[in-house]
Amino acid sequence: MAKRREKGDGSIYQRESDGRYVAYARLENGKKKYVYDKTRSGVVKKLKVLQKSIEQGAVITAQPETVEVYLSYWLAIHEAKLKPATFIVYNNYITTCMKHIGHIKLTKLTGEHLQKMYASLAQTHKASSIHTIHGIIKTALRFALRWKRIACNPCDDLDTPHIEKEERPILLAKQARALLDAAQDTDIGCFLSMALTTGMRRGEMLGLRWSDIDIEQKAIRVVRTASYIKLPDEGKYGFVETTPKTNASKRSIRLTDFLISVLKTHKKQQHEMRLQTGQEWARKDLVFCDQFGEHFPINRLTLHFKRLLRENDLPQLHIHDLRHSASTLLASMGVPAKVIQEILGHSSIIVTQNLYGHVIEGMQEEAMQKMDMLFQSNG
Repeated sequence: MAKRREKGDGSIYQRESDGRYVAYARLENGKKKYVYDKTRSGVVKKLKVLQKSIEQGAVITAQPETVEVYLSYWLAIHEAKLKPATFIVYNNYITTCMKHIGHIKLTKLTGEHLQKMYASLAQTHKASSIHTIHGIIKTALRFALRWKRIACNPCDDLDTPHIEKEERPILLAKQARALLDAAQDTDIGCFLSMALTTGMRRGEMLGLRWSDIDIEQKAIRVVRTASYIKLPDEGKYGFVETTPKTNASKRSIRLTDFLISVLKTHKKQQHEMRLQTGQEWARKDLVFCDQFGEHFPINRLTLHFKRLLRENDLPQLHIHDLRHSASTLLASMGVPAKVIQEILGHSSIIVTQNLYGHVIEGMQEEAMQKMDMLFQSNG
């Protein structure tokens, strides 16, 4: 039986079973929140902290739920704000996380749980993927904190997973010409020509339609991107089209006469392929497609690209490295950084400059040599 409260103690009393002092305060939902201590003064201090926390809205009042239940709820209510491809990527990453932390109560999730998960994922996932997962979890838990489902965000105790900056190879001017010469009569020749002359992203080119190209005005309008991702409902990979990643990515790019010539030849070849396919041809107006008019297969694109590089003794690149190569070639020709930013669709000129900083250094050396020659000749 608990001892009778002393006058002025309010919700504080001492248990006879163990002599500990008990105090409670009522939450917004009417339920009681208890604190305990061996001394009356100790429990008074804890009660004051509890009452202050309740006033500031820092005490959790929601029903206990698992991480899996919460993340599923968070993703569902944010679906309308996300692009379809982004939603699918988030869903896939969250599904991956559920195998590690889904069973844990949301209020019990700690930075240590997350650190162990990242260490485990590092065995099978790229550092960039773990970095993305961390960003998703941190954002979701920030909402949980705002909604008073948790008292603190465990991600705040962690450093963002480190991504080693990899120095990717690029094609020099002679190598770029060699690649396009070798690819001229292949089914990816036009794709590679566009990649190297415009610096467009792979997804932007795979989502490109003939209606986006104005031959007379010599321009391409970049208005969509095609992402090849795992479709959750079907359990297999497929293309999902959406708008470009940023407002800066929506842009118009001027066409070179070289690329216009390549595009005209490519369109003629595609028309012949369409006649052979007949009624099975998908009327999607895609610039880069397979023999049925559907999106050009990623695996085939990568396989043919790697073979061309290997057979012509060229650096082993990823498709995306052609974008880096294009920006570097433009910079080496003296094209201003602002113009390159607009062509590539970067949201910030800093991103553009980081892609070819080594080229700028070389240009500075050349500039100083010219300056030296100027003053030496007048000496």
